[in-house]
Amino acid sequence: GLMESTLNKLQTIKDLRVISRTSVERYRNTDKSIQEIAEDLDVQYIIEGSGQRVNNQILLSIQLIDAKKDSPVWTNQYEYKVVDIFSLQNTVAKKIAQAIQAKITPEELIRLEKKPTENTVAYDLYFKGLEQLNIRSTESLFKGIEYFEEAIEKDPEFALAYAKLALSYFWLDEFKTDKSYTDII
Repeated sequence: GLMESTLNKLQTIKDLRVISRTSVERYRNTDKSIQEIAEDLDVQYIIEGSGQRVNNQILLSIQLIDAKKDSPVWTNQYEYKVVDIFSLQNTVAKKIAQAIQAKITPEELIRLEKKPTENTVAYDLYFKGLEQLNIRSTESLFKGIEYFEEAIEKDPEFALAYAKLALSYFWLDEFKTDKSYTDII
């Protein structure tokens, strides 16, 4: 979830072309090289990262790779408290943009700094829901709905949680003739 959110931040920068996490997911367990993946996706750089949460800390390792050279342009490790998660996302997005010398307008900088919610518990629930939403099975969509509803209970003004909740219901009905959830959306 943290990586997806960071990628969403990067997508707000017009000077960058960012491929969606969904499109990249198929390469998770591939034998293809960085160069082959970059060629398939028609990109110059690839971001690799791993993270873990230990109690109230997030440990994150990220590297930006020049795909043609198959060499790191920038690499860093971060250790943040969960309460600083928004700061971490903004820092990582800015560092990546700086490493590839992307131009960031003042308006884009404002969007980068904007927090989707002040409630870190709601944000954590949102990420759990997002993980379920990305699986897209009926069972996972219902589990995701539970997480998004909990996030909304924690922060009734959390727009992203409402949007993903609606998307979950949409996907439950996507290929059905008789729609069951359109009234809920």
